[in-house]
Amino acid sequence: MKAGEITEKYKQGDRDFTGIDLSRENLTGASLAGINLANSSLIETNFSCANLNSAVLQTASLHNAVLFRTSLSHANLCDADLSGASLIKANLHGADLGKTNLRDADLTGANLNGSNLSNADLSGANLSGVFLVGANLEGANLTETFLKGANLDGAKLVGANLEGANLTEASLSHAQLDRANLSSADLSNANLYGATLCSALLVKANLDGANLSNADLNGADLKDADLNGAFLTEATLDKASLDGANLSKTNLYKANLNGANLLRANLNGANLNGTNLTGAELYAIDEPA
Repeated sequence: MKAGEITEKYKQGDRDFTGIDLSRENLTGASLAGINLANSSLIETNFSCANLNSAVLQTASLHNAVLFRTSLSHANLCDADLSGASLIKANLHGADLGKTNLRDADLTGANLNGSNLSNADLSGANLSGVFLVGANLEGANLTETFLKGANLDGAKLVGANLEGANLTEASLSHAQLDRANLSSADLSNANLYGATLCSALLVKANLDGANLSNADLNGADLKDADLNGAFLTEATLDKASLDGANLSKTNLYKANLNGANLLRANLNGANLNGTNLTGAELYAIDEPA
């Protein structure tokens, strides 16, 4: 079907276009709110600045599709259903995906820089190598999401749920993760330089070798977290809970652990030079070798 045909039928009141082929068609700026394009082929289709609010795109193929923002407008996918959709290398730069359902979608290598994903459901989605620089993921559901090697520098993840997410080798430099739930998340070798993780929940998180230098972890819950070989140089951990945490060979040079809970923590081989432990609970810790 051609772009002109679908827009004409839409104007006539048709909404169900399940399973059609619109690959490489140009629908720039089209108003298609509430359209049903489930199971459709939308490979390299241009939806830039289009209105797809509340659209149904379940299991649709959007490989290399264009849904980005221009200087005048942005693609609107608020409340859209993209569950199970394939968006491999799609361009969603600056798109509005607030409250969008992206459960189990494949966004490998997609460009979501500057996009709005607040309160979106990305649980179980594949976001390997995705670009989310400066994106808004506040309150988003990212449970069990695969984010290996993703770039989330400067992203806003306040109150996001990342429980069980895989963030190995991801970059979250200067990201905001206040009150985020990262319980049992895998953040090994991730870059969290200068990130804000105030009151974040990191219980049993895997932070093996992660870079948390200059990070703000005030009041964070790192109970039983694995920080083996992690870098926490000049990090702030005021009143953070590290009860039972593995801090062996962790670099805590000039870190601030004022009032932190280190009960049962393993500090074997940790670098504590210049570390501020004023008021910290140090009973029953494993002493450095």
